[in-house]
Order: sequence, then structure tokens, then C-alpha cells
Amino acid sequence: MLFSYELIMEKQNSVSSLNAKRNPVKYSKLIALAKKMRATSITEANGTCLVSSLEFCIIANKLNIPATLVMWHVKRDPTYCDHWAVSIEQNQIIDLTRIQIDSKLTSNVVFSLNNYPDNFSKPRFYETALLLDEYLNFKEIYSDQLPPLLIRNLRYLMLKQDLSNANKVANFSSMAFILLSYSKFRITFGISGLHERLQKKLKKLTEHI
Repeated sequence: MLFSYELIMEKQNSVSSLNAKRNPVKYSKLIALAKKMRATSITEANGTCLVSSLEFCIIANKLNIPATLVMWHVKRDPTYCDHWAVSIEQNQIIDLTRIQIDSKLTSNVVFSLNNYPDNFSKPRFYETALLLDEYLNFKEIYSDQLPPLLIRNLRYLMLKQDLSNANKVANFSSMAFILLSYSKFRITFGISGLHERLQKKLKKLTEHI
């Protein structure tokens, strides 16, 4: 969708691939950790692909292996609207919740960028520094009970990256698409939040009956 994403991916992957070649032991250790972290059931994977990917990016950073967050919009699927994974090497994706896509459980965690369904939009790539800072700040305060506000903040930071990338190559049509996509997210996010509040209120009312 965006030429600027391809530039980011090319730059990031050239660094990551060189890093992996120079540090084969660290790279092997990272893959081994990914296999331990991967979801082994749909129930375990549901709603965890973003957090799992961020946690994996933290581990990659500790091993000094650059990692890029990858997001796909999922079309024509009532179950999922987005999918998240991590890229650390050219055209190779580490996907800890792959079972959401392939019902057959596999011990593999490394997949080709081209090995994703047709209803997955062209992937977007995000530098992780600011995203991880935001995630870790929330995690420090809320521990494992991370609030929906974190998702809103992360998506806003991603929006700023998207717009900055599109602006660098003067891709104004992409800017319009990005803003439309973000608007849809905010509407969905708002409706979801309203539904959750109504559910809580209903639960309180029924408890007093």
C-alpha cells in the first residue's frame, strides 16, 4: 500500500539480517524463545497477538537484534480485524499466534511474508522504540491487567509513524487512506468501550435484583 513501508522494511531487514549473520547464537536463542512463547491453541491466541509481539520485541532488543512490528488489516473476517507479528529478517515473520490463521498446530514460528491469506491487507511495519516505551509504562502501572486505553495510545503512535512515512514520499492518497483507517478504528474502539460499560452496568443492576 505504501512505498514508504517498503523502504522501512528494506532498511530494517538489511540491519537485522546482518545482525543475525554476525550473531547466529543470539538469533538461534531468539527463535528457541519464540517457540516457547507461541500460542498453542485458538483460546490462548485470541486477543493476544499484539501483546505477544510487543513482548517478543522486548526480548529481541535485549539480545541486540532489531525487531520491527508488523500489522495486517484482516478483511472479510468476523472474528479478527487485525493481526500482529514481528519481523527480524528479510521477508521472514516470527508469528507467535499463527494458530489464528492455520488451524493445524505447528512448532514452526518463522514464516514467509508471502505466506499469509489473501484477505490480509498489505502489511504495515512499525519501528518499536516509542511503542515499547508506551507499553512498558502501562505494564509498570497496571501489571497484567492492561487497559483498553493502551491500545488507543499505541494506535495513535502508529498513526503518527504512518503519516510521517507517507509524507516523506509525498504519498497524499495514502495519507487519506491512513486517516480513514484510523477513524474506523476509533469508531470501533468507541463502540467496543461503550458496549463494555453497558455490560458492566447491566451486571450491577442484575446483582441488585
